[in-house]
Amino acid sequence: MSQIAKTPPRRASGQIAGLPCPAVFRLWLRASLTALDLSPSAYGPELGLGKNTLGHFLGGEGRDLRLGTAATLAHDLMARAKAESTPLGKLEGVAIDG
Repeated sequence: MSQIAKTPPRRASGQIAGLPCPAVFRLWLRASLTALDLSPSAYGPELGLGKNTLGHFLGGEGRDLRLGTAATLAHDLMARAKAESTPLGKLEGVAIDG
């Protein structure tokens, strides 16, 4: 018996439901780094990323991150914001379409 993987639901933009597109994540990441007074070149290596990884992603529309990297960034930034009582903007696009 063969198993066929279901295709995740997509929005009209082509993005997978429940995940922000790279452009939206880029805006949120930039705003979050600013709010927490973190530089991309110093913060990236703290998470095991290359010194220029975040700068390249933030600087170019054609750049992308792996889903695991984006999740690590989001979780860490949200935890830092909570610890420092610093409000971050809502990460748009993270609601599952029903």
